[in-house]
Amino acid sequence: MFTSQIKKLVNKFTEQGISRFEDEDSIVYGLSLGIEISLNIITTIILGVAFNLVLESFIFVITFSLLRGYVGGYHCEKSSNCYFLSIGIVVLVLIMVKFILKEYMIMISIVLSIFSLPIILKLAPSEAKHKPLDHSERIRYRKKSMLYLFIEFGLMTVLFLLKFYNLGFIICMSISMSAVSVFLNRGSHIKLTSIKTS
Repeated sequence: MFTSQIKKLVNKFTEQGISRFEDEDSIVYGLSLGIEISLNIITTIILGVAFNLVLESFIFVITFSLLRGYVGGYHCEKSSNCYFLSIGIVVLVLIMVKFILKEYMIMISIVLSIFSLPIILKLAPSEAKHKPLDHSERIRYRKKSMLYLFIEFGLMTVLFLLKFYNLGFIICMSISMSAVSVFLNRGSHIKLTSIKTS
């Protein structure tokens, strides 16, 4: 998002001697990433306030980001699509937390975990086609993804036992959405491979 405008700005910096030509790509990437993260945080705050679920929205974004950062998963081609998809996921999760009765949250979480955990355990890390992982990176990402998965699953269990149903359910949704992303990414790789071989 805003990549073309950022490139123009960085080009002006280069022309004026503020930055070097060989650093342009790194600067554009860094600024783009910073803007995307800032927009996501601001939008999350707004959505949290709108749903009266500020704490829940932050916990979801933090736990989802930590886990998905290592398990990998589906990536949109355009950063703007990625932004809108991310916000759509946050809205969906907050709607579920807002309107699902607390007595059903544990049962739904058990069902979601039965499907989500095996997907992540089997397929993580799921690399993006534009960012393949080498052997050592796959091992490191695998270890990190398993660590965060078990920490979040343990935390979810403790929160349910302490009757913090909303917070436990939020973490379950982080795990489930990460599993969906991994599954979709696996499906897109299989589809792409079959197109190339046919």
